[in-house]
Amino acid sequence: MEAIRNLTNEELLRLSNEESKKITKESIVTAVVLLCAEKPFEKITVTEIVRKAGVSRTAFYRNYDSKEDVLKELGAGVIKKLNDFFEGKKYNRDGRALLLDLLNSIKKNASTVKLLLNSNQIVFEILCGPTYLEQFLLQETSENRYDTIVIESMIKKVIIEWFKAGMKESPEYIAAYCSNAARVIWNTPQTESE
Repeated sequence: MEAIRNLTNEELLRLSNEESKKITKESIVTAVVLLCAEKPFEKITVTEIVRKAGVSRTAFYRNYDSKEDVLKELGAGVIKKLNDFFEGKKYNRDGRALLLDLLNSIKKNASTVKLLLNSNQIVFEILCGPTYLEQFLLQETSENRYDTIVIESMIKKVIIEWFKAGMKESPEYIAAYCSNAARVIWNTPQTESE
């Protein structure tokens, strides 16, 4: 949003269509996030979004069909970042480290996560999205697979409730709690590092 305001007319003319579209979309997303800090998403109008973003109504509709599409794109971006995050790291069967990284990332991006949770745009995708715990299965059996689904569903629900309750407990506490619960279901002993 500020990026557009800080560019001179000459600089704006030199921007490629792709660069211009990217800046416009970033401005709109930023405006939505800022407006959601002031009032519920349902009460925000497209007019308020374009004013805050410093773009025209035409530019908004050239990039999005509705204000809900802005949140869908934001949610998809968060899910992609999560997927990239977990695919890029090797936890060497250390589920607690994976959880701790996830919880710290959620805490770091709390304003965006809050916006998405409050709008319910991301809850379904998180609860029904890809599984990250398969890498911790010792052997693939039907029982292990279903145990993994139970554990991951429990962990996702605990994380959402932890966030909604204001993240009062530390990420370390929640990671340990979830690890202990998973250990009970998987019936595995505690390691020295835990």
